[in-house]
Formats: sequence, structure tokens, C-alpha cells
Amino acid sequence: MGYFITDPVGLIIAALNVATVLLLIICFLKAAAEGRSKLLRVLERIFAPILYPLRRLLPVWRFDIAPIILAAVLQLIVMVIKRGYRY
Repeated sequence: MGYFITDPVGLIIAALNVATVLLLIICFLKAAAEGRSKLLRVLERIFAPILYPLRRLLPVWRFDIAPIILAAVLQLIVMVIKRGYRY
């Protein structure tokens, strides 16, 4: 579509996409490694300021859905940016 990382909008979209992938990695590691992964601890520390308030709003379930919800919100933001940006 015309979004490049050298373009400021492309850089924002790329950063949001990377954050989305990292959030999905958190979900996978929570399910597979059950909290024993060093990578999971690092990613949890990075995303803690955003995930903890979201976790307080959500009901406690067996599976943590806060990273999935945040990833979906980030992708909605990407879609809004792409619709509003004319190259």
C-alpha cells in the first residue's frame, strides 16, 4: 500500500505491529512455558504498565486474555491510521 518504515506513519504502523506480535508471544509463552520463561518475564516487564490496569478491569479466568485484547486494540489503531493516511 505505500507504507514504508522510512515514512513516519509507516514507522508507527511497524511499531504497533511489532508490539502486537510481542503480545501474542506473551500469550503463547504463558500457555506453553507456564511462567518459567525468561523471555516471558522480560516481555511482562515491558508491557506491565499497560497490561496490569487492563487485567484489573477484566474478570479472572484460567487464561489471561489481556494481551489478546490489547493486541486487538493495537490492530484497530493500525486500521484507523491506514484509513486516515493518504499517501
